[in-house]
Amino acid sequence: MLSAKEFKTTTITEGKGKCGFDISGNKALVAWNQCLREYDLIEHKKTAETVLESNMLALAIHPLNSQVFAIGDMRVDTYDDIQMTAPSLIVTLTGKAIEIKYNKNGKIMGIASEENSLILNRDTKISKCKPGHDGMILSCAFDPKDRFVCSIGCDGCLIVYQLSQVPQLLQRYTISKQVSPDAFQKLQSDFHPSGNSFWIAGKINAQYIITQDEPQDLQQQYQILHQSEICIIRWIHNNCVGSCSLDGEIKLWNFKSFTDLSLHWYFNIKCTPLYMKIIQNLFYLFDCNGNIIETTLDPPQQEVESIYKDKNIAFRDLLNQKVKKQNNQRIEEEQLGDENVEENIDDLNGFIGGNEMEKKQKQNMDSGMQDVLRPGETLPSRGRQYLCYNTVGTIILCKNTNMIEFEFFDSTFYKKFKISNSQRYAIGTLNYRGCVLASKGPNDLDEQGYLVGDGKSIVYFQQFIGDVDDFEFSLPEEEGVELVTIGNDWLAIMSDHAICRVISFCGLEILEFNTNRAIVSMCSYEHLLCLVFHDTSPMLNQQVLRGRIYDIDLQKQIEEFDIFLTPFSSLSWIGYSDEGLLSIQDSKGSIRIYQNNKWIEVYHNSRYWLYGIQDYKLCLLKTDQPLASMKQEMIQQSFEQQFVCFSQDEKLIANYRQFLTQLIILNHELYRWNEFGKYYYARNDDKQNDILLRYTQNLYDSNKMEETQKLLRKFRVDLFKQILNESKDKAIEFFRCHIKDEYDMNSIISLLELQKEKSTNNKELQKLLTHIKLLQRQQIIKQQQNFGIDKKPQSPKRQGFGLQKQNDQVNMNQIKSILEHREQQQQQHQQQQQHIQQYQVQSQRVETQQEDDEFNPFAKSANKKQSSIFDIGEKRKPTQTFGTQNIKKKN
Repeated sequence: MLSAKEFKTTTITEGKGKCGFDISGNKALVAWNQCLREYDLIEHKKTAETVLESNMLALAIHPLNSQVFAIGDMRVDTYDDIQMTAPSLIVTLTGKAIEIKYNKNGKIMGIASEENSLILNRDTKISKCKPGHDGMILSCAFDPKDRFVCSIGCDGCLIVYQLSQVPQLLQRYTISKQVSPDAFQKLQSDFHPSGNSFWIAGKINAQYIITQDEPQDLQQQYQILHQSEICIIRWIHNNCVGSCSLDGEIKLWNFKSFTDLSLHWYFNIKCTPLYMKIIQNLFYLFDCNGNIIETTLDPPQQEVESIYKDKNIAFRDLLNQKVKKQNNQRIEEEQLGDENVEENIDDLNGFIGGNEMEKKQKQNMDSGMQDVLRPGETLPSRGRQYLCYNTVGTIILCKNTNMIEFEFFDSTFYKKFKISNSQRYAIGTLNYRGCVLASKGPNDLDEQGYLVGDGKSIVYFQQFIGDVDDFEFSLPEEEGVELVTIGNDWLAIMSDHAICRVISFCGLEILEFNTNRAIVSMCSYEHLLCLVFHDTSPMLNQQVLRGRIYDIDLQKQIEEFDIFLTPFSSLSWIGYSDEGLLSIQDSKGSIRIYQNNKWIEVYHNSRYWLYGIQDYKLCLLKTDQPLASMKQEMIQQSFEQQFVCFSQDEKLIANYRQFLTQLIILNHELYRWNEFGKYYYARNDDKQNDILLRYTQNLYDSNKMEETQKLLRKFRVDLFKQILNESKDKAIEFFRCHIKDEYDMNSIISLLELQKEKSTNNKELQKLLTHIKLLQRQQIIKQQQNFGIDKKPQSPKRQGFGLQKQNDQVNMNQIKSILEHREQQQQQHQQQQQHIQQYQVQSQRVETQQEDDEFNPFAKSANKKQSSIFDIGEKRKPTQTFGTQNIKKKN
């Protein structure tokens, strides 16, 4: 429980009694004794003053525009300046205005007066709430959700009306006996911010409550306690309510439920308060002596803020739990004997584990599971919204004109165009084949939450280049579209029932399956479809996601993997590059690619927004969230893979970063030929009709592969030279761990021999050269054993090449014999293959008497020797990874 240590009191009126008062921002208005005064709450001084025609006590400032205020006596007017030069008449009354109130957005004004009906002003239209009270009205209050309005009268009754064009009476409650107008302050009221309950100031130890669940009952609340009668009750936010009593006691309460309120903060002003208002952490109170009291306070934190507010608090809590656990174990071990230690540790672990489980459960409830993510979609801005933003172009939804605009970055590919949005499309995507638009159907709600349309999701497809006509179809009833994507000759739709439908470009469904998981996002490339879904509930504000890849041609799942995100982040983008490289970006700005069953971080910057990858370069926008109403600067960024390095040499670091980038490119190009090479020759033969040729026309051929390998060899040799300048021991370890290729080994040995000739100190270089040659021999033997050439069991002398005596047993004659044996096996195998091929060719000609089919490197025909795009210089297996090449015979 806290108390006010310091507060500032400023006298703003000379008289005592009733006044009109309101605060907005840093300005306060006071109407008293035919005078209107304006005060600056920062400088604590009067800034303006105006003489009134009569003593006006009803005053209210517009909640959204502090320059506009309403004031009234026998009539109510609005003004936009303190000098009151241009009045705008609202209504003329038959009695004095007692209270004026605005609703939350300032569109509705309520006027309580000496008349028996509450007056509402909405868009300059006046309506009266009938039936009314049996006397004057003392106060009124609006529901935060603009569903109800309440009025309290001198008859001691509370009347609840429904807010509509014509207010309708919902319920009448009798609070107390007939109330004197002089005591109207005792019946001030306020809605809970959620709108689920209505609170009225009442007796010393009781307040009246009306709940939405039981509107017929008027309950009493006994948790808010004061020494005298309560005159003001105000809600600050969902879990904090303030109360004032006639004796000047001010209290703030931490509200958890109707039966669980605890005192959080209090102080006493020693006089009756008239108005109370709290703006952020500033507390303002106006008392009956004409003083405004200001102090600072810390309201109780909301539940969302109190549980693991950010990652620092989460880490600190976990660390504290760990330290507590260790300290308690140490103390228990010192105080108790060995017999009781284990039992006490188990109890302590159970206690700590229970607390951790409870915190984790609260954390999971707090963080929530990530909603559906549509890659390339942005927030609306000034009536415009990107439905899709990728390397092909953009789809812009124009709500003001009810049109959808298509723009393309390559103007030679397709011209921009527009279509009418008569079906209320709100989801879209595009690639080089075409575009897909979809409406939300049963999830298409207006601002008031009402369903728009017939509740069916409409899907529209348009092909950019081809003979397929545009078509549209609808999903089954009560099933809405969540995600859409396009492949090479199909489109996929994910519904809110977790059902994925794959539709061919002719408009027929070819595949349907259920994921049984909460889907997050979806993307596609060629014949691959990637789905991202929740694996478990979020832990410590971090989403736990997994991905699945489906082969639509084979109609089966081919891979499942984890989606790795930065701690305390969520997925913000996912998609394939133009080369088929699966990539993601999280909310912390980390960009990762998926290769060889692992995620590799290639860039990190939270101020850039990723929309695609082209030619192994990131396509970024210089903003964290693009807006369709503004143009963003587009940039391309190379991969910048993060790694740990012992040296601070910038050249070495830059060299190794380029090496890692080229290694990623080479590995992916090998994968591309295995996965997408089957489209290459077919599309080259039909360049005019196959628009997806651009996906495969940049495939690396044998020359390009060899150039990339040569570049990698150059990087390796340069790295060896740079590390050699730092330390010879580290250079030896680099050779042992990173140099696996025969060409790299020979290049490094030639480099050392050249340095040996130039250097005067030959002993150290000779020792290093001998060690390197020894490592080269070890690598050759290991590679031959891995290829299955040397199947004989190893003798004890050949184990452990680190000993000098055993190294003498490894000589060049043994290596030559191994290579000669391997060449003989290869020659015999080739001769057998040639005989088999000749026989098959002759038999095929006799049977068919037709010409041979056109050569296809990916067709496994029996009449020709297999050829592969991976034959670079010398023959090796297509699936062989970089760095494992066949060993040439040494001269």
